[in-house]
Amino acid sequence: MRKVLSSAAVLSIITLAAAGCTNFDAAATSPVSDACSAAIQTQNEAWSNPESSNEQLQEAELRGLQDCKNIDEWSTAVSYNPGSMGYDVLSTEEAANLVYMACESGDAENLTPVCADAAGRGYLN
Repeated sequence: MRKVLSSAAVLSIITLAAAGCTNFDAAATSPVSDACSAAIQTQNEAWSNPESSNEQLQEAELRGLQDCKNIDEWSTAVSYNPGSMGYDVLSTEEAANLVYMACESGDAENLTPVCADAAGRGYLN
């Protein structure tokens, strides 16, 4: 004899399966404030200038980590300015996955808003 599942049971199974595949902490495209945008643009200019010293690059990276409010805003701004991390093209998620480089070199204690958020969401583990 064949067992029939109710529509509600099937819907519940599909919902649970989809929820298990979803990463709720994934970076999302976010509006970018003027301060964050300017900081990432400055970082982009520093990376593009072969005359920039390591100190200038670190200062530019730190400013972005301080001026952007979280990893969503930072990764969106970086995806609009991929040269700020030395790339030609980056998606928002690819940019978020690079946050460890900026945090490791500029904010090892995760005191900036971006690094604190990234650490809390598992990007720095």
